[in-house]
Amino acid sequence: MQWEAIQGALVTVTLCYGIPVLRTRTPEETVRTMLFAARQTRAVAAGTLPRPGYRPRGKRARQLFILQGFPGIGPERARRLLTRFGSIRAIVEADADALRAVEGIGEHTATALQSHLEQQCAEYDSVSLPVRRAFPVRI
Repeated sequence: MQWEAIQGALVTVTLCYGIPVLRTRTPEETVRTMLFAARQTRAVAAGTLPRPGYRPRGKRARQLFILQGFPGIGPERARRLLTRFGSIRAIVEADADALRAVEGIGEHTATALQSHLEQQCAEYDSVSLPVRRAFPVRI
């Protein structure tokens, strides 16, 4: 049988019938692929897929990373806030005057930070967000 015929059959099975086909070169590679697939399936079933991106190590690094997620808070402001208040909880519970007392935190940044901390989740309802397609749909 020619390779093109085998390739055509694999494409048909995968695309037309929706059955994924995994190809391997050796019996050992087949075993490794099957074990990998089993681990991935188990991870999906448990809901523990790894998230891509940067993951800070250590408590302080994680705290700084969390703070930098707020508007107007970069690495330097996050460091100053954490040094001044000692914990994220203390920063969240601080009033605007206490936040403004930190060097580099002005009226605008303090107000924006408190605004985002106090907003209700309902304002970010995903149902009302517009759908953006990665590829244009052509019919």
